[in-house]
Amino acid sequence: MAVSTLAIQPGINLTASAQTVATGSGSSTIITTAVVANNTTAAVALSVSVTRAAGGTFPVIISRSVPPNSSAIPPELAAFSLAQGDVLTASGNGLSLILNGFVVS
Repeated sequence: MAVSTLAIQPGINLTASAQTVATGSGSSTIITTAVVANNTTAAVALSVSVTRAAGGTFPVIISRSVPPNSSAIPPELAAFSLAQGDVLTASGNGLSLILNGFVVS
């Protein structure tokens, strides 16, 4: 078994539509830190969901407001686990998202 630290999502600009931001790989992918930045002049709502490879889509963050010209570290994504094939999606028009963590293979 090997554990590798990884920029799971090195940086993505989110849109109003949900888009894939991470996919579970190896036997397990663990998000340790998520950083969301809003460099716009208005508050923007962040929404995050996970679709499990075993079935089902579940909300993780429901329309969390990120204030203008600020950043946030959502606690819901700290130590968040993705099994192989799980897909994390996010939306938030104008927000930037970075995910760090590790993969167990």
